[in-house]
Amino acid sequence: MKIVQCWEEEGIAIPFPYERQIKVLFAPDKKGVEELTFSQALIPVGSQTDYHTHDRGELIYVVQGEGVIICEGKKVQIKEDVAMWIPKGEKHQIKNTGEGLLKLATVFVPPYTAEENYERCLKAVQLKAEGSDE
Repeated sequence: MKIVQCWEEEGIAIPFPYERQIKVLFAPDKKGVEELTFSQALIPVGSQTDYHTHDRGELIYVVQGEGVIICEGKKVQIKEDVAMWIPKGEKHQIKNTGEGLLKLATVFVPPYTAEENYERCLKAVQLKAEGSDE
């Protein structure tokens, strides 16, 4: 058995304009979990993820808060206790439109390493700073 006390994990801070805290809790390079990647994303009020895709599906569960998810141009309101499956290649973005923290739990199968997960998020900020959204 492997147990993580999420509040003790530091994760990494993704800077503006996609400000959020990402904590990879289980992955091949995090606790030696080879089967999946399980992460927590903490998105502050008014922030958002980049509009992006993955080469594998992503399961997202809203633990706390509210916002919107945009998938392939379609906008849907989300709130606590909503689960979403994003198929591989589907462009998506999540925005915190609520009045408090938006806390998400995410799962990737097959897994990304924690390093790959963090790297992709940081690269999106760099590309945005360089004037590109891709």
